[in-house]
Amino acid sequence: KVISARIDTTLRRYSDVYLGAFTFDQKGGKIRVQTETKVRGQRFLFFDGSIGSWPAVLASYQDLSCAALRNVSLMVTQDEWTQSLSEGLAVPPGSYHAELALSKTPAPSQWFTMLSNCDDGINLRFTVSYLNPGGWWYEQFTKDEQGLLEMFLGWTAMYTVGCCAYAYGQYTLYRTQSLHPVCHILTAGIALELLCVLFQSLHGVQYASDGVGLEAIQGFAEVSDALSNAVIMVLLVLLAKGWTTSTGGAARPAPDLENGQIASLGAMVLGFFSLYVIELMGRALDQRYCYDSDLGVFGLVLRTWVCVYFVLCISHTRNAEDSPKRREFLSWFGVAGVVWFTALPAAYFAAQFLDTWHQMRLVVSVGVTFHTLGLVGLVALTWPRNKSEYLTLVAEDVVSGTTP
Repeated sequence: KVISARIDTTLRRYSDVYLGAFTFDQKGGKIRVQTETKVRGQRFLFFDGSIGSWPAVLASYQDLSCAALRNVSLMVTQDEWTQSLSEGLAVPPGSYHAELALSKTPAPSQWFTMLSNCDDGINLRFTVSYLNPGGWWYEQFTKDEQGLLEMFLGWTAMYTVGCCAYAYGQYTLYRTQSLHPVCHILTAGIALELLCVLFQSLHGVQYASDGVGLEAIQGFAEVSDALSNAVIMVLLVLLAKGWTTSTGGAARPAPDLENGQIASLGAMVLGFFSLYVIELMGRALDQRYCYDSDLGVFGLVLRTWVCVYFVLCISHTRNAEDSPKRREFLSWFGVAGVVWFTALPAAYFAAQFLDTWHQMRLVVSVGVTFHTLGLVGLVALTWPRNKSEYLTLVAEDVVSGTTP
């Protein structure tokens, strides 16, 4: 991870600035610092997650003086010329370069970095590089993120191959005039998730090379993933309401959609999209991914509410269905849908009981894996050989009739 910036606070009251966090492997790591300044008294302060370090700073920051903040800092350095000791890493005027080697620890350690100047404001151009052991695949990544690049590269390859097969199936449906709007919605969900894993891979490869990555591309990847999930939520709700899954019966026809329902479901997609865009734009420095924020957690709560609505819809559709085969299918479809809806919230809940450096990997990997399994299941339902087995795919106007 590389943090590079020029900070000029000019005012003495802004005597310390938070720069960010990085989790080092238990095998140690390195911190490389390059600076250029004309102001004396500036220092980098480093803290870890132990009770007397960063948690103590957060608990009493408003009451800490600049000198007291320095006393909490982990590192004490010695000037090689004057032999004087100072808290943190003192930055001399002019150009300066330092490399700090971290010793091994019993477990991964999260470090937090601040800039401080008790005598003046901060005026500094700097580059700080945090490096983990392990070579190109691991050194730039915090312990929380290690392994995600390989995962996204693997998913990109699988999605590329899978999309080729899916395109063949869709072409077959098109030739037989069975390309129902269900297929269009599913195609949108798959395309968005393909963009997600592709963009995450591009960002990861660049990040592994320079420690900065492609932040805009990563943002697009996260939004694409959120949109893909929202689109599939809409599709599952539609199927749960009986759209193509119900054969109708003596008492009622097979349901179609009304304009109002389409507008409501479109608003749901737009709402999820807006939620994650707002979260992304307002994400704090110490938040690693969307579910570190209150808005991200609120998105999981909304997902759970949609799951409840899904269960109510599919229960109603199943009870009104005359075909025993379709009733059995709807039962299994309901179970699979609940698993898809709840996998991500369950992973987030379980992650809270793990060490912080395991949490993001668990939530992200479970989210992508179960979303992909859901897409595969829906592709199987709409595959040309199964087009009339579980769903009634007849290309006709989607806006007609009534929905129970």
